[in-house]
Amino acid sequence: MAWIVVAYGQAVLFDAGQVGGHHPLWLGLALFAAVGLVLGLIGTLRVSPAGPLFMALSYLGATGLLIARPETARQLLPDLVQVGGTLVVPLSPVSTGVLGLIGAMMVIAVASPQRWRSWPRPAAEPSWPEMLAPPADPYENTLADRDSFSGFADLRTPADASGVDTPSWSAPTKV
Repeated sequence: MAWIVVAYGQAVLFDAGQVGGHHPLWLGLALFAAVGLVLGLIGTLRVSPAGPLFMALSYLGATGLLIARPETARQLLPDLVQVGGTLVVPLSPVSTGVLGLIGAMMVIAVASPQRWRSWPRPAAEPSWPEMLAPPADPYENTLADRDSFSGFADLRTPADASGVDTPSWSAPTKV
């Protein structure tokens, strides 16, 4: 699919550069950008390297076939295909080297060490009883180093924290 979209994008760019061409230049550039984004996404997925590797080898194989046996490559691919009223040459991405470039980039993405690293495992979250349990030392757990809410323990006054039942101050009295 990417091969045909690249070939169509090249045909659109060629048409846009001609006097009296009926395709805008931005359409060809947008097609190239879309192919680049999709192939970049496929190349960087960490699911399986089989798909990108297969596509990379087929693109590089087509380019290598054109270099080694140009007549055979020209016979295997159709001369012209009409896509949306535009004549597309399927051999053009191969002959211009665009397909070889894409294939080489996908091989590099497959061979990247980042692809083969395992996903980081999330830290184990505490269970509800552990989260609701009061801390062993009430002065150890401050708001600055707390990750989750554990009640209103920090709203106590210093007198409450000291264990004294009555505050050191007296309530105002009515005169």
